[in-house]
Amino acid sequence: MHVSTRSEYGCRAMLELARNHGLGRLSADEISTLQEIPERYLEQILLSLRRAGFIHSRRGPGGGYTLVRRPDEVNVADVIRILDGHLAPVACASETAYQACSREETCGLRWLWQRVRDDLAERLESTTFADLLKREGR
Repeated sequence: MHVSTRSEYGCRAMLELARNHGLGRLSADEISTLQEIPERYLEQILLSLRRAGFIHSRRGPGGGYTLVRRPDEVNVADVIRILDGHLAPVACASETAYQACSREETCGLRWLWQRVRDDLAERLESTTFADLLKREGR
């Protein structure tokens, strides 16, 4: 299993915004520095998250990014789905990015990949950014 860099960075940015929730805005530069994410790449990710309604942005002095919802209302699966489009380990097991395979009717691995997808989805859907902050002791 491999989580894309885009999703990893997106989750790290969301975690930083969750950590700062209620304290004001964070600039892309601040998030980039705190999470060691290249700023240009981060800006593309933040744009996707803003368009999806996860974050709010304000330009200019005092501008930056904030979460639209509380950290306990945003789960990790939703962020990954916005940034990557799916959670499945392979295309033939995906519910949102399905690609047919000539072997799928007789392939025992497809069954396994579907179970992995379901288990992963259950775990990520039940984990909010507030849960992750608790793991950090915050």
